[in-house]
Amino acid sequence: MNIDDGTQPLDQQQHEKHDIKKRIEHQLSYLPIDWDSLNPLLKSLEPSTARWTSKEDDPMGRLLLGRVLTNQAPLNVVETVLTVFPDCLMYNPAAFFMACRHYTTNQSVLVAMVKHSLSSRDPSDSECPFPWILSDLVTVSAAQAILEIYPQGVLEPSPMLSGKTLLDYLLRSSELQKHQQESVSSNLWTKLKLILVSAECSQQANCTACKKNGNLSPAHVLLNRVLSYPDFFDNVSVARNTIWLLNQLASTDAWIFQKPDAKGIYPLHVVLQQECTPQHHTGKVIARELVKTLLQVHPQSARCLLHQRLPIHWAVEHNWPCHDLLLAVYPEALDAQDSTSELYPFQIAAAAASVSTRTTRTSTPCKQAENLSSASALDITFELLRANPTHVRPIPAKHHTGVRAEA
Repeated sequence: MNIDDGTQPLDQQQHEKHDIKKRIEHQLSYLPIDWDSLNPLLKSLEPSTARWTSKEDDPMGRLLLGRVLTNQAPLNVVETVLTVFPDCLMYNPAAFFMACRHYTTNQSVLVAMVKHSLSSRDPSDSECPFPWILSDLVTVSAAQAILEIYPQGVLEPSPMLSGKTLLDYLLRSSELQKHQQESVSSNLWTKLKLILVSAECSQQANCTACKKNGNLSPAHVLLNRVLSYPDFFDNVSVARNTIWLLNQLASTDAWIFQKPDAKGIYPLHVVLQQECTPQHHTGKVIARELVKTLLQVHPQSARCLLHQRLPIHWAVEHNWPCHDLLLAVYPEALDAQDSTSELYPFQIAAAAASVSTRTTRTSTPCKQAENLSSASALDITFELLRANPTHVRPIPAKHHTGVRAEA
């Protein structure tokens, strides 16, 4: 006995689906397309879960989506296709390229596609959803629309970028330098700026307010990122690319080096606050060139206090070989005491040398780097004293023999 449960046989369902697809294909073949009548046809299709292994024609709706986008379908039609074929954007950057090409003045379709792609993403997935954003086929306005939706994507790695993030890919590669003549005005250069802003936004609670108040600090983001690379002082190609990027940014957007962030930190402070750890002479050259570049863009930053300390205090404490560069801009710093320790720059350098020497004697890892750091600190101490020997003079006292520092 056959019991009618109200469901259609599978073959009949497939036949009806095939018939609807033929009618959709027919309507798409004649211009102008009647989108108002096509949309109900699309809605009559059951949402598809078919994948690449299906025997159906266009099981995931990728070809259909392409035709709809190519013909500049209205937003509601595109949204219907995304609903009926939820996987049509999976590993399908071509669809986004088509949206960029055919919707140049209206980003609503592209935004809907990006939001759909993110909504169907596995929560455990930490892979960048749009590594293809660097392509010339993606306009700057489209890239901006995408990054505003999901700024943290620039800090997520992608196999398409050799396991790097979008930010690291541009900072570590010479992609921008390959076209030096047109790089400043190219789409890729503008995208780098957008990526720097997005990286900062992704780490802030209220990015919209920061943008509105002008509190974004892309130079700080770039410097913090490159100094976080363990090989920065040893990787000449990365360092050279970083210096080149800083010079290019200085030529187009010098203001980002001339303003502090919300905490009053200038780009020069970002660098000098961190320990300088070159293991070879080349690393010291890189460190000097980095500081020199920042001082050329904004020499006044050598006078700016951070936690009541001048940049030279930070520099000599953290073994940055740049005291002469700082003093060339602000020679008065030689006679400035650290407000916390009340030490002069030469005394801070001597203390750093003492710490490095004790560390070298008691530990063996990275011994070469520590020896270099200790020698550098001693050299700095000597040079600072030679610049103004009056800082050290004997003070006669009944109960005290020795010397003390006096201005």
